[in-house]
Amino acid sequence: MPELTADDGVSLHYEEWGDTEAPAVVLLHGFTSDLRMWKAHAEALAEEYRVVAIDLRAHGASGAPEAIESYTMERYAEDVRQLLAALNIDLCALVGCSFGGMVALQVAISAPDLVAALVLTDTSPAYASDRYDDEFRRREARLVEQERIVEAFGTAELGKRVAATVKDTFLAEALRRRYASMTREGYLGAARVRRERPDLTGRLRELTMPVLICTGDADPVRSAADVMLLELPEARFVLFRDCGHGVPSLRPESFLEVLAAFLHDVEDGRPLAGTFTV
Repeated sequence: MPELTADDGVSLHYEEWGDTEAPAVVLLHGFTSDLRMWKAHAEALAEEYRVVAIDLRAHGASGAPEAIESYTMERYAEDVRQLLAALNIDLCALVGCSFGGMVALQVAISAPDLVAALVLTDTSPAYASDRYDDEFRRREARLVEQERIVEAFGTAELGKRVAATVKDTFLAEALRRRYASMTREGYLGAARVRRERPDLTGRLRELTMPVLICTGDADPVRSAADVMLLELPEARFVLFRDCGHGVPSLRPESFLEVLAAFLHDVEDGRPLAGTFTV
């Protein structure tokens, strides 16, 4: 199991696929998930690219420090930078889903020379904005309530409560295990980062690399994607029909097609701007 020890002593688990001499694609998962969400995507992309996925700190097989100060958005971005350095990756296409998209955006802003292309799916440039809609705010309120449950009763209890809302017994059990596998400190640390991260909305126009923005038409986070498009008019924007939060997981084949087409267009220098529905 490949691991990197970050400069603050936290172990970071990652996986690699494909030819190490090929262009690199780096995949960042969402909050409470881990790199396994990318397995099918990684195997397909590995036919053309060197693919790397990391378990962000406090997730999956990576370490979860107890100290709350070990969790900041810059620290998450630094973990990614240190992984790239350890793997001798000087330039990559960086793909982030939800919380991973927040980290990817921070990397692109703070270390743009590392990012040849940026893919942001199901994510937002800031925790709050008067340009976000009520659906976005209601979702964040639910996540804050989940934090309170973890703080009072632990991650296993939250997993039980979330699983109770799911009819599919297989999925419910997976959710219970997913939440229970996280430590209380890790969950709360990552949740704190989501809430206290820098507002990068005003810095989006600093991005000069090609950008792909993806969102589902039924995603409560969609209004944040609309805000990003307004700030990045040259970006490619893809709306997925009949899709909620988590496009890569809910529409994996369609997302992979959109991602591959974007990467090919970047490599071939074709025009990227436009809004599409799939």
